[in-house]
Amino acid sequence: MKQSDQDTDDLQPTNARKPTYIKEQHNYNCQQFFGNITNCTFNMPPATTPASSSSPATSSTTNRKRPKQKKTAVVPASEKPMTIRYFKHNNNSMLQRQRHRVDILYQKWTEWGWIDNDTRPEDFDRLFEGSPCHCNITWTGTNSTLTILLQELLKQNFVERQARCTAKNLVTTQFGRTANSSKSRLDEETKRRIYLSIIILDTSKPLPQRDTGNTEVEDVRDAALYEIYEGKLRATKGI
Repeated sequence: MKQSDQDTDDLQPTNARKPTYIKEQHNYNCQQFFGNITNCTFNMPPATTPASSSSPATSSTTNRKRPKQKKTAVVPASEKPMTIRYFKHNNNSMLQRQRHRVDILYQKWTEWGWIDNDTRPEDFDRLFEGSPCHCNITWTGTNSTLTILLQELLKQNFVERQARCTAKNLVTTQFGRTANSSKSRLDEETKRRIYLSIIILDTSKPLPQRDTGNTEVEDVRDAALYEIYEGKLRATKGI
Protein backbone atom coordinates (compact mmCIF):
# COMPACT_ATOMS: atom_id res chain seq x y z
CA MET A 1 0.00 0.00 0.00
CA LYS A 2 1.29 3.44 -0.85
CA GLN A 3 1.95 6.04 1.82
CA SER A 4 -0.71 8.34 0.33
CA ASP A 5 -3.28 5.58 0.55
CA GLN A 6 -2.36 5.11 4.19
CA ASP A 7 -2.90 8.84 4.86
CA THR A 8 -6.27 8.76 3.17
CA ASP A 9 -7.38 5.81 5.22
CA ASP A 10 -6.50 7.70 8.37
CA LEU A 11 -8.94 10.46 7.36
CA GLN A 12 -11.92 8.12 6.84
CA PRO A 13 -14.19 7.77 9.95
CA THR A 14 -15.21 4.36 11.16
CA ASN A 15 -17.88 3.18 13.56
CA ALA A 16 -15.13 2.32 16.05
CA ARG A 17 -13.22 5.58 16.34
CA LYS A 18 -12.90 9.23 15.26
CA PRO A 19 -10.26 10.29 12.73
CA THR A 20 -6.84 9.98 14.24
CA TYR A 21 -6.11 13.68 13.95
CA ILE A 22 -9.08 14.69 16.21
CA LYS A 23 -8.12 14.81 19.87
CA GLU A 24 -11.41 16.21 21.26
CA GLN A 25 -14.86 16.77 19.75
CA HIS A 26 -17.38 19.40 20.95
CA ASN A 27 -20.58 19.41 18.91
CA TYR A 28 -22.62 22.64 19.34
CA ASN A 29 -25.43 21.75 16.96
CA CYS A 30 -22.93 21.66 14.09
CA GLN A 31 -22.47 19.13 11.32
CA GLN A 32 -18.94 17.86 10.86
CA PHE A 33 -17.70 16.66 7.50
CA PHE A 34 -14.67 14.54 6.97
CA GLY A 35 -13.30 14.94 3.48
CA ASN A 36 -13.40 17.48 0.71
CA ILE A 37 -16.70 19.41 0.22
CA THR A 38 -17.48 21.01 -3.17
CA ASN A 39 -20.42 22.83 -4.83
CA CYS A 40 -22.25 23.44 -1.46
CA THR A 41 -23.74 26.56 0.16
CA PHE A 42 -23.72 26.83 3.95
CA ASN A 43 -26.34 28.94 5.82
CA MET A 44 -25.52 29.82 9.41
CA PRO A 45 -28.45 29.92 11.85
CA PRO A 46 -29.12 33.22 13.65
CA ALA A 47 -27.69 33.71 17.08
CA THR A 48 -30.04 32.62 19.91
CA THR A 49 -30.97 35.36 22.39
CA PRO A 50 -30.22 34.25 25.96
CA ALA A 51 -33.25 33.86 28.23
CA SER A 52 -31.84 36.46 30.60
CA SER A 53 -31.99 39.15 27.90
CA SER A 54 -35.75 38.89 27.24
CA SER A 55 -37.57 42.19 27.22
CA PRO A 56 -39.37 43.37 30.42
CA ALA A 57 -42.70 43.40 28.60
CA THR A 58 -42.32 39.74 27.57
CA SER A 59 -41.23 38.72 31.05
CA SER A 60 -44.09 40.55 32.78
CA THR A 61 -46.60 39.08 30.35
CA THR A 62 -45.30 35.57 30.94
CA ASN A 63 -45.28 35.93 34.72
CA ARG A 64 -48.60 37.77 35.00
CA LYS A 65 -51.18 35.85 37.05
CA ARG A 66 -54.91 36.12 36.55
CA PRO A 67 -56.64 37.67 39.55
CA LYS A 68 -58.70 35.25 41.55
CA GLN A 69 -62.43 35.79 41.26
CA LYS A 70 -64.19 36.37 44.54
CA LYS A 71 -66.88 33.87 45.34
CA THR A 72 -70.24 35.37 46.22
CA ALA A 73 -71.54 33.89 49.43
CA VAL A 74 -74.95 32.33 48.99
CA VAL A 75 -77.12 32.69 52.07
CA PRO A 76 -79.37 29.63 52.57
CA ALA A 77 -83.10 30.35 52.61
CA SER A 78 -83.27 28.90 56.12
CA GLU A 79 -81.06 31.74 57.37
CA LYS A 80 -83.10 34.53 55.77
CA PRO A 81 -85.95 36.18 57.68
CA MET A 82 -89.46 35.14 56.78
CA THR A 83 -92.09 37.38 55.21
CA ILE A 84 -95.90 37.28 55.37
CA ARG A 85 -97.56 35.23 52.62
CA TYR A 86 -100.41 37.53 51.64
CA PHE A 87 -100.20 37.99 47.86
CA LYS A 88 -102.11 35.46 45.72
CA HIS A 89 -99.95 35.14 42.61
CA ASN A 90 -102.20 32.49 41.08
CA ASN A 91 -105.11 34.96 40.86
CA ASN A 92 -104.19 38.10 38.91
CA SER A 93 -107.41 40.00 39.68
CA MET A 94 -107.05 39.33 43.41
CA LEU A 95 -103.35 40.14 43.27
CA GLN A 96 -104.05 43.60 41.83
CA ARG A 97 -106.52 44.36 44.61
CA GLN A 98 -104.08 43.14 47.23
CA ARG A 99 -101.26 45.28 45.86
CA HIS A 100 -103.53 48.31 45.97
CA ARG A 101 -104.36 47.57 49.62
CA VAL A 102 -100.67 47.20 50.49
CA ASP A 103 -100.01 50.60 48.87
CA ILE A 104 -102.63 52.15 51.16
CA LEU A 105 -101.13 50.39 54.19
CA TYR A 106 -97.69 51.72 53.26
CA GLN A 107 -99.15 55.21 53.17
CA LYS A 108 -100.80 54.81 56.59
CA TRP A 109 -97.82 53.23 58.38
CA THR A 110 -95.62 56.06 57.08
CA GLU A 111 -98.19 58.65 58.14
CA TRP A 112 -98.51 57.10 61.61
CA GLY A 113 -94.75 57.07 62.07
CA TRP A 114 -94.51 53.30 62.24
CA ILE A 115 -91.94 52.95 59.45
CA ASP A 116 -89.13 55.24 58.34
CA ASN A 117 -89.92 57.72 55.56
CA ASP A 118 -86.99 56.36 53.56
CA THR A 119 -88.57 52.90 53.32
CA ARG A 120 -89.01 52.11 49.63
CA PRO A 121 -92.45 50.92 48.44
CA GLU A 122 -90.91 47.91 46.69
CA ASP A 123 -89.23 46.83 49.93
CA PHE A 124 -92.53 47.22 51.77
CA ASP A 125 -94.26 45.06 49.13
CA ARG A 126 -91.75 42.25 49.68
CA LEU A 127 -92.89 41.97 53.29
CA PHE A 128 -96.09 40.38 51.96
CA GLU A 129 -94.56 38.00 49.40
CA GLY A 130 -94.06 35.06 51.74
CA SER A 131 -90.55 34.28 50.46
CA PRO A 132 -87.56 34.41 52.86
CA CYS A 133 -85.70 37.67 52.27
CA HIS A 134 -84.48 40.86 53.92
CA CYS A 135 -87.01 43.65 53.30
CA ASN A 136 -84.83 46.44 54.74
CA ILE A 137 -87.78 48.08 56.48
CA THR A 138 -86.88 50.32 59.41
CA TRP A 139 -89.56 50.09 62.08
CA THR A 140 -89.87 53.38 63.99
CA GLY A 141 -92.88 52.48 66.17
CA THR A 142 -92.70 50.73 69.52
CA ASN A 143 -91.76 47.08 69.93
CA SER A 144 -95.12 46.25 71.50
CA THR A 145 -97.01 47.84 68.59
CA LEU A 146 -95.00 45.80 66.06
CA THR A 147 -95.33 42.53 68.00
CA ILE A 148 -99.08 42.72 68.59
CA LEU A 149 -99.72 44.03 65.05
CA LEU A 150 -97.96 40.98 63.59
CA GLN A 151 -99.70 38.62 66.01
CA GLU A 152 -103.12 39.90 64.89
CA LEU A 153 -102.18 39.91 61.21
CA LEU A 154 -100.94 36.31 61.22
CA LYS A 155 -104.28 35.17 62.69
CA GLN A 156 -106.23 36.30 59.62
CA ASN A 157 -107.56 33.75 57.14
CA PHE A 158 -106.24 35.78 54.18
CA VAL A 159 -102.66 35.10 55.37
CA GLU A 160 -101.21 31.68 54.59
CA ARG A 161 -99.60 29.82 57.48
CA GLN A 162 -95.88 29.11 57.15
CA ALA A 163 -93.26 27.39 59.28
CA ARG A 164 -90.94 29.81 61.11
CA CYS A 165 -93.29 32.68 60.30
CA THR A 166 -94.26 33.80 63.78
CA ALA A 167 -94.65 37.27 65.19
CA LYS A 168 -91.62 36.82 67.46
CA ASN A 169 -89.47 35.52 64.61
CA LEU A 170 -90.49 38.40 62.32
CA VAL A 171 -89.88 41.03 65.00
CA THR A 172 -86.40 39.65 65.74
CA THR A 173 -85.05 38.62 62.32
CA GLN A 174 -86.90 40.88 59.89
CA PHE A 175 -86.99 44.10 61.91
CA GLY A 176 -84.12 43.58 64.35
CA ARG A 177 -86.24 44.47 67.36
CA THR A 178 -87.10 42.72 70.64
CA ALA A 179 -90.57 41.19 70.75
CA ASN A 180 -92.91 42.57 73.41
CA SER A 181 -96.47 41.26 73.74
CA SER A 182 -97.49 43.55 76.59
CA LYS A 183 -100.91 44.90 75.56
CA SER A 184 -100.87 47.31 78.49
CA ARG A 185 -98.35 49.37 76.56
CA LEU A 186 -100.86 50.11 73.78
CA ASP A 187 -103.09 53.16 73.94
CA GLU A 188 -106.58 53.15 72.39
CA GLU A 189 -105.51 54.97 69.24
CA THR A 190 -102.75 52.42 68.57
CA LYS A 191 -105.26 49.59 69.05
CA ARG A 192 -107.61 51.18 66.50
CA ARG A 193 -104.77 51.62 64.02
CA ILE A 194 -103.78 47.98 64.38
CA TYR A 195 -107.37 46.98 63.63
CA LEU A 196 -107.53 49.38 60.67
CA SER A 197 -104.37 47.78 59.28
CA ILE A 198 -106.15 44.41 59.28
CA ILE A 199 -109.26 45.88 57.62
CA ILE A 200 -107.21 47.63 54.92
CA LEU A 201 -105.59 44.33 53.90
CA ASP A 202 -108.87 42.40 53.98
CA THR A 203 -110.18 42.55 50.40
CA SER A 204 -113.61 41.39 51.57
CA LYS A 205 -114.06 44.70 53.39
CA PRO A 206 -114.95 47.88 51.44
CA LEU A 207 -112.83 51.01 51.36
CA PRO A 208 -114.51 54.41 51.93
CA GLN A 209 -115.03 56.48 48.76
CA ARG A 210 -114.48 60.20 48.44
CA ASP A 211 -117.52 62.45 47.85
CA THR A 212 -116.26 63.59 44.47
CA GLY A 213 -118.12 61.17 42.23
CA ASN A 214 -114.84 59.41 41.49
CA THR A 215 -115.34 55.90 42.82
CA GLU A 216 -111.77 54.97 41.89
CA VAL A 217 -110.30 57.16 44.63
CA GLU A 218 -110.69 55.96 48.21
CA ASP A 219 -110.85 58.22 51.24
CA VAL A 220 -108.10 56.79 53.41
CA ARG A 221 -108.12 59.48 56.07
CA ASP A 222 -108.29 58.07 59.58
CA ALA A 223 -111.65 59.77 60.18
CA ALA A 224 -113.19 58.17 57.09
CA LEU A 225 -111.82 54.77 57.98
CA TYR A 226 -113.09 55.05 61.54
CA GLU A 227 -116.54 56.08 60.32
CA ILE A 228 -117.07 53.19 57.94
CA TYR A 229 -115.76 50.66 60.41
CA GLU A 230 -117.29 52.25 63.50
CA GLY A 231 -119.67 49.37 64.10
CA LYS A 232 -116.81 46.89 63.98
CA LEU A 233 -114.27 48.74 66.05
CA ARG A 234 -115.45 46.87 69.12
CA ALA A 235 -113.13 44.13 67.85
CA THR A 236 -110.26 46.22 69.18
CA LYS A 237 -111.30 45.20 72.69
CA GLY A 238 -109.75 41.83 71.96
CA ILE A 239 -106.39 43.42 71.25
